[in-house]
Amino acid sequence: MKCPKESTLEDVKRKDGENNEKAMDKMSGRSFSDRDHRDRSRNCSESPWRGNGWKIRGGGISRIEELTPEEQVGSEAGTATEQSSTEEEKPKEIQASGKTAAAKKKTKGNLKKQLADNGQIFLDVSKGDVRITLSGATGGGLQQSESSLNPKGYWITGTTTSNNIEVSEGVKTDITLEDVSITIGKADTTTTKRDCINVSHADITLTLIGDNKLICNTGSSVTGFFVNTGNALTKDGMDGSLTLQCEHANEKGHKCDKSCGSLLAKGNPELWHVGAIGSTLRNMQKAKESGFANFTIRGGNIEALAGIHSPGIGSACLSENSSGVYISGGRVEVYGGGHAPGIGASNDGRSRETKNIEISGGDTVVIAVGDKETGMPGIGAASGNDYVSNVTAAPDFGYQGYIQDGISETEYTFADGTPFKEKTDIRVGQFYTMVYFGPFRDTNEIEKNTKDQIGANHVISKTGGKGFTKEQLKGLTKVTGKNENGIDFNTSDLTFTREDQIQAINAAKTSGKTGEFPLTFATPNGTETTVTIYLKADGTDSALMDPEQPEPTIGADDFCQDTGGEALSEEDVRKLASVQGKNSDGTTYPLDEFTADAGQLELINHAKTAGESGSFELTFTSPDGKKATVEVVLKTYDEITVNETTGEQIKGLDIIGKTGGKAFTKEQLIKLSDATALNGDGSAIAGTELVIPDEKQVKAINGAKTNGKTGDFPLTIETPGGTGITIRVYLRDSGTDETKNGEQRGSLGANDTAQLTGGIGFSEEEITKLCKAKGKNKYGNNAAVIVDKGQLGTINEIKKAGKTGDFPLTFSLEDGTKAEVTVTLTGNHTVIFDSNGGDYHPDDQIVAGGSPAAEPREPKKEGYVFEGWYYTDEDGGQKRWDFADPVNSSMTLKARWKKIPEAASGEEKDSTASQDRTGSENHDKDKWKYGEVKGNKETDKNRGADTAKTGEDGKLIWLLGCTAGSCIFGWKKKKAGLS
Repeated sequence: MKCPKESTLEDVKRKDGENNEKAMDKMSGRSFSDRDHRDRSRNCSESPWRGNGWKIRGGGISRIEELTPEEQVGSEAGTATEQSSTEEEKPKEIQASGKTAAAKKKTKGNLKKQLADNGQIFLDVSKGDVRITLSGATGGGLQQSESSLNPKGYWITGTTTSNNIEVSEGVKTDITLEDVSITIGKADTTTTKRDCINVSHADITLTLIGDNKLICNTGSSVTGFFVNTGNALTKDGMDGSLTLQCEHANEKGHKCDKSCGSLLAKGNPELWHVGAIGSTLRNMQKAKESGFANFTIRGGNIEALAGIHSPGIGSACLSENSSGVYISGGRVEVYGGGHAPGIGASNDGRSRETKNIEISGGDTVVIAVGDKETGMPGIGAASGNDYVSNVTAAPDFGYQGYIQDGISETEYTFADGTPFKEKTDIRVGQFYTMVYFGPFRDTNEIEKNTKDQIGANHVISKTGGKGFTKEQLKGLTKVTGKNENGIDFNTSDLTFTREDQIQAINAAKTSGKTGEFPLTFATPNGTETTVTIYLKADGTDSALMDPEQPEPTIGADDFCQDTGGEALSEEDVRKLASVQGKNSDGTTYPLDEFTADAGQLELINHAKTAGESGSFELTFTSPDGKKATVEVVLKTYDEITVNETTGEQIKGLDIIGKTGGKAFTKEQLIKLSDATALNGDGSAIAGTELVIPDEKQVKAINGAKTNGKTGDFPLTIETPGGTGITIRVYLRDSGTDETKNGEQRGSLGANDTAQLTGGIGFSEEEITKLCKAKGKNKYGNNAAVIVDKGQLGTINEIKKAGKTGDFPLTFSLEDGTKAEVTVTLTGNHTVIFDSNGGDYHPDDQIVAGGSPAAEPREPKKEGYVFEGWYYTDEDGGQKRWDFADPVNSSMTLKARWKKIPEAASGEEKDSTASQDRTGSENHDKDKWKYGEVKGNKETDKNRGADTAKTGEDGKLIWLLGCTAGSCIFGWKKKKAGLS
């Protein structure tokens, strides 16, 4: 099997008389004398954090820091010379970068067996080839070969241009590379030492410390199949495994930066079939040696640059598939050679697959560049996306991913679905691919043409209390955005598009309402994203948080569930309560990470499986320990019908309401009944499809309601298939008017009642039945009706005393819903008259309670004036009875007399008696009516003053009359004497 046939280098040189580089240009169709790939490799070979190759910005909302160049350390790879120390040196000091301490010594000649602090054996590749077999290590300066593998592994250092490292088949060990520099081979070599490091068919973990460089020149100067080709880092075959990692990879929460260990794996870009990291061409004829698999990068700064027909990471030309490449951390930059992708299987004119590649993590950054001239993908198969399978990117929890598909870091389009929160396929069409991750945002919008983008988080909060400020909403949502150049917008430039949304959110929160409310932000260029503000029944009040110091949040809602049937699982109650929460970074927790109180859930399920209704508390806890306690209501329907033939089911609730006012619509009646129906297959029947088949029932209900009549009325509701229920509509004198919209509360109704007085008092249960009081809570469950104990006590005292009258009585529900009725105590009362010595004794009267007594004629008594009929009140005082008042108890009315002064003449007596009687009557009548007029003191005062003044004037006139009479009498007598 061969590569596609092409002219040899010598053929081209002879024909055109050109030098080697120009001849290669013509053969490949690309410039090898001045091409981007060679310039890039030269730029990156100095340090993995130098040059444009590592100035990674990314177009995603999440910022990727721009890295500044640092000074070159060490000599260029390939120019270093091997050195031997002639004297002992002190152990190498630990650098500020945090490198692992490794006390070691260099001695004249070969090294004695020495251990690093982690128990690994020191080897120096500059002192000889390193070979690690099942029997242990040889070479690398060891005075004596090992007889067994060191269980802790090997620590290798050194710079060489002639030695290499090989690990034998079946070996499983850990190797640390610290500042290793290996340059191996040359073009068209015949030597068998072809790779810088070869770990084929072994299971190896390479830990990187410092700057490590592997430069391979073992390639062909012309195209064709050559046995003597190699890689910087070779792993042939689909067995075994190779892992690259930085020294901090096992530290929780570690994020790689430029201080982490690095590896430059470079195949000469001007040679054919010299690879960077992957399989080699030389063994492709052997099935066992062909292909590349089981390669992992867990951290570190990795650069891989390959020669012609070789990918940066993957299987060589003519090799088997590239499968099982996993990058979960670090910063990786990969360049494929001519006719090859950055990561994947290269092109040999046949169809080699690329599969099972996954890029994951939170700080992971991968730049993969395929051959521009031949249109090779950054990540994928040279033969196209049809030969790519299970090549994905998956962000860690708290992150979201970005895939850029373009021709450079700044000229790109985002792949469909970017940014993504779940595992996503990598499907690219350009040669420059960039995959990276950033902090999670719940909503993201990217304007495809301008790349203007904006993202923000939902907010979870307990309802009630204070509203949100605009500054709080921006901080809590963590809204952020970038322009088309990838530059962040200032937060002040990201605006609210609708003030009414903020008003609606705060109106709901301050009034204690729950629900989901939209909030829209926009960039200066008009790109919008809309988040949701979740107001929950209980949880964390986010309006009390400082956005600069975010805290974890939790929220959950009360819920209602039909009683009976199977118990609720923890997953069930999480969903029913719509429990939500975020960590302090604003990342939403998965639903299954919330726990429900096991004891409370057990009580709920005990009641549910027993078919009991009621209200229960249930507490949820977030991974951060935040809690939210909700109300769980188990609901019982008043009527349930199951059609045994069709399997249809319908259930509903009775309706309780106040009579009078507007009529019900059919839609209101169906809604108030909470009628719920299911098809035979268990799917829901829409409420709009339910019907009321009997118009007469609706007419009877509304006729009673609009005329203020009470009663219990049947109402039938049916499914389209004819399965029906008959509920009751209870209309009462007092209670809630169900035709009015308002806050969701319970329904309550009760009637006035008239009962005979006397005997024992009413119990709460008895008076509730007499008033036909009924109630339901806001969920529709029949609710206990509460009687006002004070009012009932008053009624019972009056009843026991045999009195009659109208008395108020209030019924209520736990939520404060009230209904006030009138309790009328009826019965007959005896009114006895005592004339108190008068000449006439009126007959006793039997009067119905609440009716007035008939006023008898006035009795007379010699020497006295009758002042009226008086009774003894509850305080023992005497009060005059007004015969217009209703009689509500048996009583005795006694005549009151006022003695006439004896000195007065008969005429004067009559006059005085009449005046006294009239004055007494007026006085007593005013006194009896005091309760009615006592609030009008000023009027009484003025009236009293006027009365007093009139009385004085009367006395003056009388005196003047007497004086005038005396004068006339004397004048007549004198005249008579004179005559």
